[in-house]
Amino acid sequence: MKIKIAERHAVLSDSLRSYIRHKTEGLSRFYDRIISIDVILSVEKERQIADFHAHLTNKKLINAHEESADMYASIDAALDHLKRQLVKRKDQLRGKPFSEPSLSKEAEKPDHKKILRTDIYFHKPMSLEEAVLQLEAIEKNFLVFVNADDDKVSILYHRRDGNYGLIEPKR
Repeated sequence: MKIKIAERHAVLSDSLRSYIRHKTEGLSRFYDRIISIDVILSVEKERQIADFHAHLTNKKLINAHEESADMYASIDAALDHLKRQLVKRKDQLRGKPFSEPSLSKEAEKPDHKKILRTDIYFHKPMSLEEAVLQLEAIEKNFLVFVNADDDKVSILYHRRDGNYGLIEPKR
């Protein structure tokens, strides 16, 4: 997880930077699909403002904004707000009802097979690392994508041993 810290109208101490890094690295316990976190700290008169922007897989963004008279208090309040949102997002993903398609008597016959469900994905070309993140985000067994390195269609899948497999076309 990448952590980017920016300050506006203030100069941050090393202890404050290490405090932010330590606290934000702990967010992966609540939601493990965080790609990066942008932290913007600003000072406006007596207001200490902390903005957190968490970039998740599947192009999701979660924001938290808090302000107080103390920067540490603003950071803690914003992180608590972000934690609640991450837990809520995780629960939403877990709570998705998954229903197996019911098979009709025609589909049970071995000589007559039917396509029960199709998914069409039109994605921009992506690197192998992006494809792995996307595969984890969609929670399926495989992902068909256009490889950005060679502009060919490739298939990334979960192997039984926990690793990933890649199928590339050969002409």
